[in-house]
Amino acid sequence: MYMADDADIAIQVLRNAVEMEIEGRSFFRRASEVVRNQRSKDTFVSLVKQEQRHVDILGEELNRLEKGLSWASLQQMKLEAPTYPKISVFQDKDVRHMKLDPDAGELDVLKIGMEIEKRSIDYYRNASFQTADQKAKEVFTWLVGEEAGHLTILSAEHDYRTRSGYYYDNSEFSLETF
Repeated sequence: MYMADDADIAIQVLRNAVEMEIEGRSFFRRASEVVRNQRSKDTFVSLVKQEQRHVDILGEELNRLEKGLSWASLQQMKLEAPTYPKISVFQDKDVRHMKLDPDAGELDVLKIGMEIEKRSIDYYRNASFQTADQKAKEVFTWLVGEEAGHLTILSAEHDYRTRSGYYYDNSEFSLETF
């Protein structure tokens, strides 16, 4: 169980989070190359950029904790986040095993993306519930919102492509928070 005063566990949680965001970015990049529909391509390219921003923010927080510093505020992280080098720390995570088949159809790609976002939401929500540190809770809660926004985008795109549910004909608004 993640406890706010256990720096080693906080560092592991952040390493996992950074790796999840790197995997998400990689998946969305591959997806943007696979899909033929320009609207879908644009959606995935936008998600690549958002996942990179998450990597930057979480990577900076990880650097702080590894140096023995306390959590920065979310606002401070957003302002100061540099690019963080790739790390690979959870080889056996389910997300890593979600491969994008070269023959996958566009709906398959969207479904996999939605599943990745659902798992990310669960991971960050659990991390938020298990910490007493308010700055850590703020970061994880923000990430839940970010990933939920990504899920909304992918779900709407899926509904648009299948002509089911609720979907957007045009980009009516942005779910990016910064």
